[in-house]
Amino acid sequence: MTTSTLTPSTVPAPAALAMTVLLAVTGAATRMLRYLVLGPALVVAAVRHHGRSMDTGSACRADDVLITQDGTLDLSVVIPFFNPGEALRPTVQRLVEVAEEAGLTYEVIAVSDGSTDGSEATIRGLAPAVRVLVSPQNLGKGAALHRGFAAAHGRYIGFVDADGDIDPRHVVDYYHAARAGNHDVVYASKRHRESQSASSALRKVISYGFIALVGCLFALGVQDTQTGCKLFRRQALADVLPRLREQRFAFDLEFFVAARAAGIRRMAAAPVAIRSRMAGSTVGRAAITRTLADALTVLARLHFTPTYRTSVEPSVTTPDPSVVVPLPLRAAPHALSTHADLSAPTLKAA
Repeated sequence: MTTSTLTPSTVPAPAALAMTVLLAVTGAATRMLRYLVLGPALVVAAVRHHGRSMDTGSACRADDVLITQDGTLDLSVVIPFFNPGEALRPTVQRLVEVAEEAGLTYEVIAVSDGSTDGSEATIRGLAPAVRVLVSPQNLGKGAALHRGFAAAHGRYIGFVDADGDIDPRHVVDYYHAARAGNHDVVYASKRHRESQSASSALRKVISYGFIALVGCLFALGVQDTQTGCKLFRRQALADVLPRLREQRFAFDLEFFVAARAAGIRRMAAAPVAIRSRMAGSTVGRAAITRTLADALTVLARLHFTPTYRTSVEPSVTTPDPSVVVPLPLRAAPHALSTHADLSAPTLKAA
């Protein structure tokens, strides 16, 4: 039998030993906290699953452009909006500007989620690459994104919120990072060390609370599921989108859950600069409650149905209530202006 003797050079330093113990205790406490949250949540999710159908059917159609065609443009960007007022035009204008500066072939698909303020008329004349899809009903942000994605022609497809709090330049930055790093998904993360945020303290508390809850329930390894700017490789989005069911704010969370279940792993967090909103926030108490309930529904689908693990054939019968509103150029279109205050951290390609 061989024995070993601790010499002074092999004895752990007190600081290193203390750090090792601290990390072990922290890890154990984190796992215990996760199980304390996950256990009751699974019980509630099981009750919800038993009480109603979790799988309402895919909204994808067999003739969707995303499904039937290869990408013909560098980039498609979807901008979902619901009564954004004057915030819509600067957002679309800025996006056109940065896409033109980058020399990309692109399209902007602005999707009205039942808006009643006439905001779609404010983007007339910006560029021939801008088009609008209009839903007669307010179905939710997820439904608007789904409709825009399904009609996209880009090899990479992204989205950015219309409210003016995120510079659309991020989408172009994420496009370059995705290509350089061979990523399937590049997503904005408020937790990235280079991110900046001018959100209110209450909004930050809500956001980080939801991030912590998602970590406990799903353990996705994703820093931030909900920030409103993301980019997807066309093939990855075409694979995951038919599996999705959520039509409201939980659409983002569901995407990451379904992507992970589908084996998509090349997902990168990216910095984001969040400014004060130009339009009013749609995240009120009712939206928060619905999102938490929808998160439990996603949890139920994940554990009690094969929805996210099964490749889904798009429907041939699902009606599409949206209509395309053409936006021809005016005889004297407005010159594009540069918004100097829309600064963003530089994204380093992975």
